[in-house]
Amino acid sequence: MSRHQQGYIFRKGRNWYGRWWDDVMVDGEVLRKQRCEKLVEVSDRYRSKADVRPLLADKLRPINEGKARPESTLPVAKFVDDYYMPFVQENYKPSTIAGYRNLWESYLSARLGKIVLRDFRTVDAANLFAEIHRAHNLGRTMLKHIKAFLSGVFTYAKNQGVMDGVHPIRDAMIPKKAAVPEDTHAATPDEVLAIMDALDKAGEQKARAAVALMFFAGLRPGEARGVCWEDYDGKRLVIRQSIWHTHTTAPKTAGSAKPVPVIEPLTSVLTDLWGKDGNPTSGPILRGPSGKPLDLHNLANRVVIPTLTRCAVCKQSESNHGKADHDFRLDESLPKWHGWYALRRGVGTAIADLSNSLAAKGLLRHSSVSTTERHYIKDVPESTLNAMKLLETLCNPHATSREAKPN
Repeated sequence: MSRHQQGYIFRKGRNWYGRWWDDVMVDGEVLRKQRCEKLVEVSDRYRSKADVRPLLADKLRPINEGKARPESTLPVAKFVDDYYMPFVQENYKPSTIAGYRNLWESYLSARLGKIVLRDFRTVDAANLFAEIHRAHNLGRTMLKHIKAFLSGVFTYAKNQGVMDGVHPIRDAMIPKKAAVPEDTHAATPDEVLAIMDALDKAGEQKARAAVALMFFAGLRPGEARGVCWEDYDGKRLVIRQSIWHTHTTAPKTAGSAKPVPVIEPLTSVLTDLWGKDGNPTSGPILRGPSGKPLDLHNLANRVVIPTLTRCAVCKQSESNHGKADHDFRLDESLPKWHGWYALRRGVGTAIADLSNSLAAKGLLRHSSVSTTERHYIKDVPESTLNAMKLLETLCNPHATSREAKPN
C-alpha cells in the first residue's frame, strides 16, 4: 500500500489547485505519476489553504485507503473502448451491441474529452446530456437510452472494483425541455383485418402471414422471422429463437421461449401459406425465395406500404427533363401503416380489453417465470387461452374457416 500523503495545495490566479502522487494506467502499464487538478475557485468560502484542505482530502481518501485502482485514472472514453465494449460484445445480443455502438459513436465518445473515470461526477453527466440535447435536439426517449448506456459503463466499473462510491449517472437529470415521445399506435382488430384483406387481394400471402403472426400470435418481429414450420402443430406455435439481420439468437428473455395459442384467423392464413409453399415440414414460415427468413423492413417498404397506399394518378405532366411528374391521391379507406410493433401492441390492448392485463402478459410473454418455466416448455396460461377465444370470436366472422395444417 502507498504511503499516506496529504498532497500540496497552491493558488494560481483565481483558482486553488492540488498536487499529489497517483498510480495511473499508461498504455497498459501502471506508472507512478504526479497529478495536478483544479480544486475550486477562490471565494469567501475558500480563502485559505486550510479552507481548501477538505476538498483535496476527499480526492486523496481512496488513494490513502488503498481503494483506488489504477484503471480508475483512465479517461472514460478509453475505459469504454478498452473494457466496457469488449464486455458488451461478449455478453449481449447482436441487436443490443449494434445499438450501444451507435449511441457511443454518434453521441458520446467525442464529447467525453480527457475526463477520467474517477473524477466523473453527476454534474458532468447532466452537462453532457444538456450538450447532446442542444446539438442534436434529441427527444426524452433517446436521451434515456444514452443515460442507460452510461449508467451501464459505471455499473460495470463498480462491479469490476475499478471504482467505489456514488454512482455518478443515477441522479443525473435529463433536460426537462427534451420532447416527450409521441404516443405509439396499437392496431385495432378492424385495422388488422382490413390490412390482411388488402394484402390477400394483392396476392401477397407472405406479408399477410407476417401481419397475422405478429397480431394474432403477438410475436416480436425477430420471433416472427425465426418461427419455423416444425414449431407449429396446428394449435400452438412454440417460440424457440429470434433472428436479427443475419444473427440467430434465443428469444429476448427466458420467459419469451414459450408456446402461444393459434386461433382460427391465424390458422387459415398459415394453412394457405403452407399449401402455396408446397406443404413444407421444416424451415422458416416467413421464408424468401432463397429459403432464408424474410427481411421484414424490406417487406414493409416493398409490399405492405405500397399495397395500403393505393394511388391514383390525378395529373401527369412532362418535366423539363422529359420525365413524368405525378400527383398522387391516397385511398383514405385503408388504414395507415404504423410498423410491425403496432400489431403486437394492438393484440396486447385487445386481449387486455377482452379479459385482463394478466392474459395479455401471458400472450406477449412479458411476465417473469420460475426456474422450471425457464427450462421447460409449459402450457399457455388459462386466462390467455380464454381471452384468445374471445378474440377469435371477435375476428372469426371476417375469416374463412379452413382445415389446419396436418400434424
